[in-house]
Amino acid sequence: MKRRILLIAVALIPLVLSGCASTGAIDDSKLGKLASSLGLSSEQAQAGVGAMLRLSEERLDPAGYSKITSVIPRADEYIALAQRLGAFQGAVADASGLSSAFGKLGISPEQAAKFIPEVTGYVSSAASPDVGMSFANALK
Repeated sequence: MKRRILLIAVALIPLVLSGCASTGAIDDSKLGKLASSLGLSSEQAQAGVGAMLRLSEERLDPAGYSKITSVIPRADEYIALAQRLGAFQGAVADASGLSSAFGKLGISPEQAAKFIPEVTGYVSSAASPDVGMSFANALK
């Protein structure tokens, strides 16, 4: 009997953990929906997030940046994709650098004006409003 309970408990661990991992985090499905609503490809949305992350990485202390990336599981991949697509080389120093990166990704200013608040909103709901506000302020 004890063995059966142990086996059931072990079998349920991955289900419980997968449920916890998907709560609120920004994933490809959320980005895909956002991209679709704005007329962007999934790749553009992922790279756009990468450009946003690069700028916030430049402007925030490591602890603040870590809070953002904790709810964006593939943050490093998004940054690498943006760089590979030519959105930026090296740092994204300020808001004009972010606008330039978006332009190189084919994200219009109108799309960016909707994209940025959606992504920072995801971070706010997944992490906390303070973390979302920190992220939004780093992008200005």
